[in-house]
Amino acid sequence: MGKKHISLFMLLMSLMWHSPSWADTSKVDDLAACAGVVIGNGAVDFFMGDEAAFDSAADIGYTAYLSEVFSGQYSQSDLQIADQILGSNLDKVISAYNSETFDSDLYEEVVWCYRMLASQLMDGAQTIIDNQAQWANVKQTSINTIKRILRAG
Repeated sequence: MGKKHISLFMLLMSLMWHSPSWADTSKVDDLAACAGVVIGNGAVDFFMGDEAAFDSAADIGYTAYLSEVFSGQYSQSDLQIADQILGSNLDKVISAYNSETFDSDLYEEVVWCYRMLASQLMDGAQTIIDNQAQWANVKQTSINTIKRILRAG
């Protein structure tokens, strides 16, 4: 998957949010990074013929990430950067798989990211409950876009 495809994906995602910000962005950036790793790992499952595993990974990644996006006061430019982080880490995992460099360090990162996202899912449960209808279309559109890209490549 080339950077052109990831950039298009990030542009689509970043156009969805508009909020002023003076907030610390480290949490949303870290969640974006881990969402990208987990979704990237799901893409590996997709390549291996397990689309349901990809769907689950993408659902976990986006739900955790969006729970912070919807609870924080982040500017559109902050969210564009976070989306780029997500896309970059998704691409990193796919590239490691494609180049046969997916090693134990990357595996440990995937495990760590699942733990981080699980913690966010628990911490952001009320935000998820309150906002899931708002972001359901954004999340499903993003998941379908990634699957289309994965099928094409």
